[in-house]
Amino acid sequence: MLKYLLKRLFWMVPLLIGISLVSFLIIHLAPGDITMTEAGFDPKASEESRQKLRELYNLDKPVIVQYGLWLQRMAKLDFGTSFASHQRPVFWQTKDKNGNVTPGMIQEALPITLLINVLSLGLIILVALPLGVISALTQNRLPDRAITLFVFVGFAVPGFWLALLLMYWTGVVHDWLPISGLHSQDAEHMHWLAYTWDALKHLVLPVFISALSGLAGISLFVRNGMLDVLHQDYITTARAKGLPEHTVVYGHALRNALLPLITILGLSIPGLIGGSVIAESIFAIPGMGKLFYDAVLMRDFPVIMGILTIGSALTLLGNLMADLAYAWADPRVRRGVMQ
Repeated sequence: MLKYLLKRLFWMVPLLIGISLVSFLIIHLAPGDITMTEAGFDPKASEESRQKLRELYNLDKPVIVQYGLWLQRMAKLDFGTSFASHQRPVFWQTKDKNGNVTPGMIQEALPITLLINVLSLGLIILVALPLGVISALTQNRLPDRAITLFVFVGFAVPGFWLALLLMYWTGVVHDWLPISGLHSQDAEHMHWLAYTWDALKHLVLPVFISALSGLAGISLFVRNGMLDVLHQDYITTARAKGLPEHTVVYGHALRNALLPLITILGLSIPGLIGGSVIAESIFAIPGMGKLFYDAVLMRDFPVIMGILTIGSALTLLGNLMADLAYAWADPRVRRGVMQ
């Protein structure tokens, strides 16, 4: 197993370099750069000043040279500084000669996105698993049809439309929940209990919107997995031996039906970091999704590359963790890995 793990980690390096090269080329194929955006804010900006900006940002050099310079910094975990945010570091904080610390953009956005997506993932697992099991056990009856209807609605309803509807209903009409940001304006003066309650109220709508499509997808996945397992011969044998139905369902069928879910949870790790662009943009939450969206609009190449590279590395790690977890849970897969 150790040899397999080292081999997979070794191959991640060229894969990550290849992904970063393709991402870098695609980003630079898009028309425009940061100088066009800055010139839009300043009508008096001349072509000469824009050219000086290109030289300052190394945008006047060939793309492959720019990639080489970026790769040299990335090898030291230095993702450079943002073009658009007053030269702020992209990844981690820096300290100047006077000891003043400037926090990194990803360093600030990442904990917020992690919190929202971990809560969303917990909500998905708590709700989707029972729904999928109930739907499978009541196939073609009223509960199954009601859950199937919920699944199709979850897939069909656009997230941004539902978010706007909930913001209007719960925030404007009834004033039940705040509709933007993570804290109220006077949160700094609150007692810690009131501060926590205020933050939880701000998280309700973003977490629900982030979890909605996952709820529908995972419940459908669990339903189909359970139906497939319940028709296997060993389930029929277990029932023929007189085992209680709850032992057959939850002790034998559900355990095997959830094995492929390990792969899905492993692949969801990049999503925990990448954030939700829709939820964070609509609710004005300064997370990774909104940071990426703003960086694309501003042609802020260092920020875009920083987020894409971290997301790619986490995707590869998520695949590896999913394979290892699957091998741990299923002896048949474990034997294949060892061989």
